[in-house]
Parts: sequence; structure tokens; C-alpha cells
Amino acid sequence: MIDLDDIRTRSKSLDAYIEGHRGKDKDILIDEYEEYSLNETALQELKAMAQNIVCVVFSAPWCGDCKRAIPVLKRIEEETGLEIRVFGDIKTAPLDPNRQWAIPPSPPEMEEWGITHIPWIVFFDRTGKKLGTVVEKPEVKDTLEEEIVYVLKK
Repeated sequence: MIDLDDIRTRSKSLDAYIEGHRGKDKDILIDEYEEYSLNETALQELKAMAQNIVCVVFSAPWCGDCKRAIPVLKRIEEETGLEIRVFGDIKTAPLDPNRQWAIPPSPPEMEEWGITHIPWIVFFDRTGKKLGTVVEKPEVKDTLEEEIVYVLKK
């Protein structure tokens, strides 16, 4: 179990994370957001679950998969009310052969939770119990929202 209140104090809202992007990175997020339509079946299932779930995302402006996932998560948040918290200052540690991530500025959860790729999207119930994880992009289903439903139903 994790302390969701602690996570909330150290992370950003999805809106604040997106607003923190500049130039081309922000344009990509906005374009992806405007062009994306959620799968209606998955959306209805997520609406039924969203009030009992908190989503924590590890992301970075330099990550291509993050640029595709964040706009989808924004649509999900708007349509379902799902609480999404973002750790967005993720940096690699290319000069340290013993570490994948630079901590700080990356949060300690990067190592504590065994994060190997981003976006790393983790779902918790309101008590902080882990429900499931989506790593990088959908592996089983066609869309991120369908993958999220799949992971949460397992």
C-alpha cells in the first residue's frame, strides 16, 4: 500500500503537467488530444470504476509513448472524473552505469517500484492498494483505454 496523500503532495495534476510543456512538446499533446476519440465501450466501463481509483503516471516530455498516452489520459480524466497524478520530471542517468534514473529530479518511486520504462501508469484503490499497471503502451488491447479496463478487471 502507498500513501496517496504523500503522492498528491509530490506530484502534479494532469492539467498542471500538460501546462508545464512548452513549444513543440505542448503542440504535440494538444494535437493528439484534439484528434483522439475514446472507445465508447471502454469509456462506459471506466466511468463505473473511476470514483474508486487513483492513477499515478510517470512521464517525461522527451518520451514519444508519453506524448501519445497523456492526451488519452486527459480525455479519460475529463469523461470519467478519474483522479490522475503525474510525476513528470523523469530523467535518465546516462552517465551512471548503476542507475537507470536520475533521482532526484526523478522521484524515488522510480527505483522503489522497479520502473523500467515510461509512461508507467499505475492504478490504486482509494486506500492505496495497487490494482494494476500499464507500461508504455497497450500490450493486449487496441487502445490505452481498453487496456486500462482490461488491467483493472484482472
